[in-house]
Amino acid sequence: MKQLFEPVVFHDHKSLVWNYRIYTDDYYKGYYHWHQCCEVLFVHGGQGNIVVNQQMYDIRPGMLFFFQPYQLHRIYSEVSLEAPFVRSIFYIGPQVAENLLKDFPKRRAVFSALWQNNNSYCGFDLSAQIPVMEWAYERYNLTRCGSAEDDSEDITMLLMLLLECMGTGKNSLLTSEGRRNLRYSERIMKWIEEHYQEEVNLNQLAAETHLSKSYVSRIFHQETGGRLVDYLTARRIKQACRLLSTTDLPVEQIGITVGFPNASYFNQLFKKMLGTTPLKYRNNISNISKET
Repeated sequence: MKQLFEPVVFHDHKSLVWNYRIYTDDYYKGYYHWHQCCEVLFVHGGQGNIVVNQQMYDIRPGMLFFFQPYQLHRIYSEVSLEAPFVRSIFYIGPQVAENLLKDFPKRRAVFSALWQNNNSYCGFDLSAQIPVMEWAYERYNLTRCGSAEDDSEDITMLLMLLLECMGTGKNSLLTSEGRRNLRYSERIMKWIEEHYQEEVNLNQLAAETHLSKSYVSRIFHQETGGRLVDYLTARRIKQACRLLSTTDLPVEQIGITVGFPNASYFNQLFKKMLGTTPLKYRNNISNISKET
């Protein structure tokens, strides 16, 4: 089983972890996870969906997604030889990016809002700027391949261009799609957001969404590509991690608070999904904080 928290390793003190035109044409199931840094994903080709912030976005060419540090998300693509999933992903620390943009206050403010604010949207429709985006990514990739070290000027130029494209042109996620009716899966996720700390009752969830009990799980899987129980578990574990890093509550109490009244089960599940026990996770977070 994939682990929820996927730490990104910046080798040799590099400012940016770069993955250009990742190509998948056989299998891409997707899973819920988060990273400790910002993740920027640009779609060159493919179809599917992305779940983040209790919302679901369609994957299509020209979409750019910005995930905040520790933001729970799931990427699912329906791939085949005829319809591969092609995307470029880069990771960067928010403080690093802000430092690179220090001489450009307007763009720095936009980036700060992207990674710090409680944004209701994470996806940007840049289909009108696809030629510019493809040029920017290809140019940076060629420059990066030709140098053994990061070039802060090239990274800054890439960030500047992306921020410019994100703020101009057609952006249906901020306009028309922002006012669309919620999908069933989004209504389900919003209900879970309000009740995940309780004992989730499928009958109550079905009544709240005006769906049959059997249809709730089925439509969630059809729309997101994932199981309802996996989303609920990931959301609970995500909150447990927040409480472990920001409070002194006993581990057993945290398990109860996020919806796991059985302490043994909570510890086993936490270790299965994050590769460590809740107590060790708390100690590791504490040690990292002392070093920074």
